[in-house]
Amino acid sequence: MSLWLESVEQHDDSTGKEKAIKKIEDRICDIDEILDKDSLEDRKQSVLSRISVDMSEWAKELNLEHSENPYRLDMNKVTVIVDKADRPVPLKQLGSGSNWVGIHLITYFALHKYFITLNRPVPNFIFLDQPSQVYFPSELDEKNTDWNMVSTLYNFITNRTSELKGKLQVIIVDHANLKDENFRNSVIEDWWNENNLVPEDWYKK
Repeated sequence: MSLWLESVEQHDDSTGKEKAIKKIEDRICDIDEILDKDSLEDRKQSVLSRISVDMSEWAKELNLEHSENPYRLDMNKVTVIVDKADRPVPLKQLGSGSNWVGIHLITYFALHKYFITLNRPVPNFIFLDQPSQVYFPSELDEKNTDWNMVSTLYNFITNRTSELKGKLQVIIVDHANLKDENFRNSVIEDWWNENNLVPEDWYKK
């Protein structure tokens, strides 16, 4: 028996298993580091800080209320905050409907810019339903419509999509009809005349 044992090639089967266990242990350490609460919070605050820079810059471009102060997204309360010197001002205290539209726009675009820059798996499009509506006093009172603000709104949207170089699609359904060249070039379908957003043959026999 001893002669046979000496003649048989010895194999250490444990080496492969030890390597596999070490690989799994290293992977567990990597995952623990990624999921570390402090690390996650630091990363989140870093992202929100970057987003805040864009929001604050664009708030000035749209001349939003208190735009001389930093704007930020508060993920804990899921709202936008303006950090004034004396106190933070939440979205619900930030005035008019036009101001609210502007705040939502700068937030949406700041988030999408971040997602696109870091190639995050988020669909790269925004759908907006009548963003200019707040600038129309009524459907029968177009003469008092703040067309300059409507134009500023659409120029903002155009500028942001241009900066992202085709990586973000913005789909808008609106009743505004501007003469601006950029606006006219962006119109895909005009429902002011005989065409309707919902075709008549969908609901008429």
